Amino acid sequence: MSALLVGFGFALTPPPPIARPCGVALTPRCGSPHASGLLRRLRSPEVSLVAGGSLLLALVVNRLATEELLNSQSRADLIATVGPVLLMLDGLSNLAITPAEPEPVSLAGGVAVDWLDPVVSGDARRELAWATDALGAGLGASSVAIWRAGGGTLAACGLLTPRAAASPAAAVVPGPLLQKCAGSATGAPEYLPALQLLPGRVEFSYFPEATQALLMVPLGGRSGVVVLGADRKRAFGAEDVAWARAIAGRLGAALEGGDAAE
Repeated sequence: MSALLVGFGFALTPPPPIARPCGVALTPRCGSPHASGLLRRLRSPEVSLVAGGSLLLALVVNRLATEELLNSQSRADLIATVGPVLLMLDGLSNLAITPAEPEPVSLAGGVAVDWLDPVVSGDARRELAWATDALGAGLGASSVAIWRAGGGTLAACGLLTPRAAASPAAAVVPGPLLQKCAGSATGAPEYLPALQLLPGRVEFSYFPEATQALLMVPLGGRSGVVVLGADRKRAFGAEDVAWARAIAGRLGAALEGGDAAE
């Protein structure tokens, strides 16, 4: 029985992958699609884990049920455990383990705001309105604030605290993190995927207290920052960050053009 268990364990170990030639379709020479589908299911990580666990359990039960244990049987049982262990290790290595997607939280106490600085006019104002809409709707940001040095808050959209919503022009008070991002020589964004774990979250008191993630993107060509808040952790992926940088760069160029026209 022990030898059969070992053999069964090694039989289920998947063979090394074979590179598929480009442009060549691989078709089975014999058998049916149902048979190949059944084989794939039998070699799935879940089946390997269940089979390995069942075989280990059978070994334990067999050993407990044996009244007289011989040295040869002990050695055979020890060798037989290799098969189930390899099965389980193979199943674990092939099992796709992905972290659960964070659930959005309720941003209680947030007040919806849609405000643009009245000083900004013309094409620059249209770009500012487009940027806030694109960042809020396209990236799923729950809060959007745009700030520039010397000009204060340019835009505030989405959910803000009641105090910030009452005076959006003075909502953004630059702190160390925002000033560091604004003065970045490389224009690299600052991403805080788990804002609640950081003591620096008090700097962003204009966003609802339960804001889970925060992204700061420098405005292209000038000292300013686009600040985005989200209602769930790790809300912004690599593509979202790249999109936000593109919007910030375009907005920065539009604001510079508006200043030059004035």
